[in-house]
Amino acid sequence: MLSFQTRWWLSWILVVAAAILIIYWSVQQAGQTRVIRIATAASGGYYYEYGAMLKEMIEQQGNYDVELIETKGSVDNRGRLLKEEADLAIIMIGSATLRNLELVAPLWQDYMHLIVRKNSKIKGIMDLKGHNVALGSKGSGYRAQSMMLLDHLGINESSIGMNELYFSKLLDTPELEGAIVTTGMLNPDLRAVLMSGEFKLLPIDLVEGYSLNHSQISTTKIQAGTYTSAAGPLPTESIATLGTLAVLAARTGLPDDLIDTLHTVLFSEELRRKAPVMVDLNPLEDRLLRYMPMHPASARYYNPYAGFNELSRSLSWLSQNSGLVSGLLIAIIAGWLQLKYLKRLRNLRKRSNLETGLEKIFREAVELERAQKSAKDIRLLHQQLNEALTLKSQAVSLAQGNHLNDSVLLLTTLQQCSDVMRQIEWRLAGLQVQEMAKQQAKATAHH
Repeated sequence: MLSFQTRWWLSWILVVAAAILIIYWSVQQAGQTRVIRIATAASGGYYYEYGAMLKEMIEQQGNYDVELIETKGSVDNRGRLLKEEADLAIIMIGSATLRNLELVAPLWQDYMHLIVRKNSKIKGIMDLKGHNVALGSKGSGYRAQSMMLLDHLGINESSIGMNELYFSKLLDTPELEGAIVTTGMLNPDLRAVLMSGEFKLLPIDLVEGYSLNHSQISTTKIQAGTYTSAAGPLPTESIATLGTLAVLAARTGLPDDLIDTLHTVLFSEELRRKAPVMVDLNPLEDRLLRYMPMHPASARYYNPYAGFNELSRSLSWLSQNSGLVSGLLIAIIAGWLQLKYLKRLRNLRKRSNLETGLEKIFREAVELERAQKSAKDIRLLHQQLNEALTLKSQAVSLAQGNHLNDSVLLLTTLQQCSDVMRQIEWRLAGLQVQEMAKQQAKATAHH
């Protein structure tokens, strides 16, 4: 059992700890930037263009400013999130994992495009050896997808010339014969290349077998007439290819209100109109995305069991503000201990004052005892008897309702008053007997 003094010091230690935690939480809150850094890809690509649309619409909400970061692509973006050099990033999930990151929302499907010059001898994916074909710069999702496919087909990248170039170099580099580009269909650079009329799209061979080996890759088609070209719509007929999802990912620890702002923008009519390729997909119901780490605010948004939203929101808030909650709890406990201490101190002071009053009564009773021993006058003894009775009444009044019934001082004081009263009563009885004897003697002498 802790002593009273120990509990008093403990309460003050808790008060200081609570103050430190609350100050720390306040500093954290104040230090949270209102600038969102979004990693996209190189300007000219769809990732950057989409990032620019996000920037405009997020800033219209009025809560955040947005900084777009040009990067090499998905692989580079993942690294920037892990290093906290960016807050959000567009990532092609077939090119980079979301391990240690958090999914915010699926965005659109990226398609693999095999682009070659019309006069090229390349007839399919197995003909790339010995030709100059852009596979994408290192760190890009394009290149990651190209390397995975070539590794599966047993084609060494060293056998392909000029493979680190960006595919838009096709427009001003005649010796570059083609490119493998995995991107969204609204990519401005892709559309510019195809618009020239100098290129054609080839089907990707062996897509069924390849997709069986990669859970994040699916077989799909680029529909006939998807792209405008100076030589007529491309492709001229639907062609087989591979697809994967582009998603918006976040570094861990972003606040819920930021993610809620993103959801407001992502599912607005305006953005859906500007970006018609966006998918309407619930990641919690998708065979692949459901197993990926997801931001709590996103999980709530997509959760079909809306009745649990408030509980989930509360738990998430408690988790994000654990410093504040801990500080408040400690402050409450410390406050409770302080109140108990003050109440105990007040009771001790009151008891001390009462005991001081009892000591005064006791001393007066002792003085009265001494005084009555020399008193010879009956009237004076009656007066002293009344004083003793008054002192006893005062002692009893002090004890009532003040938890002094077990006080040794009270019992001693009452005993002292009773003794004095008894002594005075004995003396009064004796003096009265003497007085009566004198009166009888006088009466006898007269007769």
